[in-house]
Amino acid sequence: MKNSVLVRTIFFHSMLVLILVSLVSFFMMNIVSRGLTKEAKASVDTMTEQAYHTADVLLRSTYYYFGQLYTNDMEIFNAMYGDEFTGMQSKRIRDKLVDLKAANPLIESVYIYNMNHDIVFSSESTRNTVDSFYDNGMTELLKKGQKMGNRGVFIPRRERFSSNNTPVDMNLLSIVYTQFKQDGASDGALVVNLNQQTLQELINKAGQGISRQSMIINQQGMVLSHSDPQFLMKSIADERYIDEILHSEHTRGQISVSIKGDNYLVAYLKSDQLGWIAISMVEENSVLGTVIMVQRFILCITGLFIIIAIVSAVLSIRSIYIPVRNLARKIGGSSTKPLHSPHANEYEMIESWISHQEERVQDLQSSISRYSDAGKKELLKEVILGVFKETPANLKRSHNLGILLDGGPYLAAAIRIDNYYSLSNRFQLEDLALFKYAIMNIADETMRTYGTAELFEYSDDTIAVLINLAEGQSHHADAYHKAFNEVLGNIREYLPFSVTISFGTVVHSLVQVTYSWSQACQAAQYRIVHGTGTVIAYEPEMSQRMPADEYPYQLEKMITDQMKTGNKRKHRTLVDEFFETISKYQYEEIIQYLSQMVIMSERVAKVITDDDELLHMDLSSLSESLRQWDTLAHIKEEYIRICEKIMDFRDNDFSLRGVKVVDKVKEYIHTEYSNPDLTIDDLVKQTGMTKNHVRKIFNDLCGETISQYLSNYRFEKAKELLIQTDYSAARISEMVGIANSNYFYVSFKKYAGKSPQHYRMEHRLN
Repeated sequence: MKNSVLVRTIFFHSMLVLILVSLVSFFMMNIVSRGLTKEAKASVDTMTEQAYHTADVLLRSTYYYFGQLYTNDMEIFNAMYGDEFTGMQSKRIRDKLVDLKAANPLIESVYIYNMNHDIVFSSESTRNTVDSFYDNGMTELLKKGQKMGNRGVFIPRRERFSSNNTPVDMNLLSIVYTQFKQDGASDGALVVNLNQQTLQELINKAGQGISRQSMIINQQGMVLSHSDPQFLMKSIADERYIDEILHSEHTRGQISVSIKGDNYLVAYLKSDQLGWIAISMVEENSVLGTVIMVQRFILCITGLFIIIAIVSAVLSIRSIYIPVRNLARKIGGSSTKPLHSPHANEYEMIESWISHQEERVQDLQSSISRYSDAGKKELLKEVILGVFKETPANLKRSHNLGILLDGGPYLAAAIRIDNYYSLSNRFQLEDLALFKYAIMNIADETMRTYGTAELFEYSDDTIAVLINLAEGQSHHADAYHKAFNEVLGNIREYLPFSVTISFGTVVHSLVQVTYSWSQACQAAQYRIVHGTGTVIAYEPEMSQRMPADEYPYQLEKMITDQMKTGNKRKHRTLVDEFFETISKYQYEEIIQYLSQMVIMSERVAKVITDDDELLHMDLSSLSESLRQWDTLAHIKEEYIRICEKIMDFRDNDFSLRGVKVVDKVKEYIHTEYSNPDLTIDDLVKQTGMTKNHVRKIFNDLCGETISQYLSNYRFEKAKELLIQTDYSAARISEMVGIANSNYFYVSFKKYAGKSPQHYRMEHRLN
C-alpha cells in the first residue's frame, strides 16, 4: 500500500508490453503462416500438374496413336476382318504387333481379335483360336459386347494366365478399339494392354518432392492406377472427397479432407477428353511442417521478449518512480500550506501543488494585461492610420495606457512573418498567437537602445512597430538597418521561422506617422524582390512607375513557344530572364505582368494537353494566389514546376500514341502473316500515318524494323507447325506466307540454327 503508484505503474506497463508483443507476434505468425501455407499448397498443385501432364501425354498419345492405326492401317484392318491368312501373313501381323509393343515401354501387350474366323493375333504368342487364347478375361469382355462400354475408355484389369509357359499375374489398363453389331457382338477388335505398374512409376517420377499418394480414376470412381496396388480396380466413388471431385464443375482444384484422423491435402486435375482424373493426396504435416516449426519459433521468441520486457519495465519504471517520489517529498516538506491529505499518493501531492501554482500564475497574468489591452491596440492603429489628434484628452488617454507619444521624432516599421500561410497550416491559432507575442517581446527588447517601441498585431501576418526615438539618435537609414538586423538575428535564434522588416522615413510629429507607416507598407511589398529574412528601407524610387509599354512581350512569346516544343532547359533560361526583367518594375506592375504571363501559359497548356482540366488547375491557382507568395524566386520555381509537369504530360501522351501505332502494326501482322503478298505499305495503311514516321516509331519502341519483326514472327509460327503437325517444310513455308520454299529452307536454318527437318526431329524427341 505504501508503494501503490509504483505497483500500478509496473502492472500497467507490463500489460501494455504483453499486449503489444502478443499482437505483433499474432500478426507475424498469421502473415508468415499464410505465406508458407500458400507456397506449400502451390507446390502440391505443381507436382499434381506434373504427374497429370505425364499421364496425359502417355495415355492420350497411346490412345490416339492406336486409334489412327485402327482407323487407317489396312494391315490391322485385314487382320480383324480378313478371311484367310497364310503363314507368312500371320508372321507379318505378329511382327507388327511386336514392333508396336517395343515402340512404347508402357505397352504390355497388343492383341487383334478376328471373331468371324476365330483367330487371335498377339504380340506375346503365335496365332490362336479365340477359345484357346490365354487371356480369357479379355475374351470374356469382348463376348459381353456393348456392356463393356460402361467401363470407360481405359478398362482396369487384373489378369492371371500363362503366356509361353510363363505364369503372368499383373495389373493392366486395356484400351479396346472395336465396333459392335446390332446383336451386341463384336466382329473384330484391337486390344492394347498398358502396364499399370509402369504407368504409376512414371507418374510418381514426375511428381517427386513430397511423400504422397497418387491415383487415376475414371468418371465412375473406379481406380485405374494407384501408388498402392491394393486399391486397383476398386470403386471409391462412395468416399466423400471423391464424390465431391466427381461432381465438381471445375477441371482442377484442391480440397482438405480428414481420413482416419489424419488431415490430407487433395489436389486433382480432370482430363478434358478421355474421362479420367489425376489425384494426389499429401499429408498436411509433410507440407506444412515448416509452417508449424515457424509458429513454434515465433511463440518461443514472443515468450522470451515478454520476460525481457517485464524485467526491463520493473527496472526502468523504478528509475522513473524514485525521482517522482523524491519530488513529492520535497514539495511536501517545503510547502507552507497543506496541499494534500495525509494519505495522498505522490501524484496527488504533485497535482495539488501544480493547481496552487496555476492560481499564482493567474494572479501574475493580471499584472501584464496591458500587453493585450484592446484599448492600447486601437489607439496605436489610430496613430499609424492618421486618425489620432494631439488633443489633451487623447494625450491623457495614451498616458493612462502606458504609451508615451509626446516628443518625437518617430519611425514606423512593419514586421511581416515569412511563409505565413504555410505556418498557418502547420500550427494551431494558439501557437501562432504565442509566436507573434514572442516577436513583439524580442523587437521591444532589441530596440530599447534606440527608443521606446510600441508594437501590436496589425493583420494576420504583419506586426506594426511605432518607435519614439531617443534624444540624440541618428536619423540615417543605415542606423536602423543595423537595429532591425539585430531583431532579425534574435528572431532566427529563438523562433522556427524568419521575418521581413520594412521601415519608412523618420518623421517629427504624430500627424506625420501615417506617412512613415505608408512608406513601410510600400517597402514591405518589395519582399517579393529582395527575398525573405531581410530588412527593407523605403526608397523614393519605389513610387516611380515604369512605362506600361515595357512589358516583355517577346520574352513571353519565346517562353510559350518553348512550352510547345518541350525544351525544358531553354524554357527555364527564358523564365529566368523574364523574372529578372520584371523585378525592376513597381510592385503592382510585377503582379500584373506575372498574372498575364501565367494566363498566357494556361492558354498554351490547354492546347498541348487536350484541355486536361487537372493540369490547368495548378496554373489557375497560381494566378489567383500571386499576392500570397513571398518572393519572385518562389513564384518562379512553382511556375517552372507546373510548366515542366505539363510538358512531361504532353511527352508521355505522345509516347502512348506511339505504343498504339506499334500495337496496330503488330496486330495486323499477327492476322495477315500467312499472306505472301503482305507489304510494309499494307501495314502502314492501318495507322493512317506516313511510312517513314511509322518505321521510326516502330524501330524506337521495339528495337527492330517492321520487316525484321514480320520475318521473325513467321519463323516462330513455322517452329510451332513443325512440332505440332506432319506437314512438309514446303507446305509450312506456304502457310507462314513465304512462297519460295528454297528461301524458307535457307532462312529458317539461319534463324533457328537447324534445318526444318532437324528442328522437328530434335523437338519431337524432347
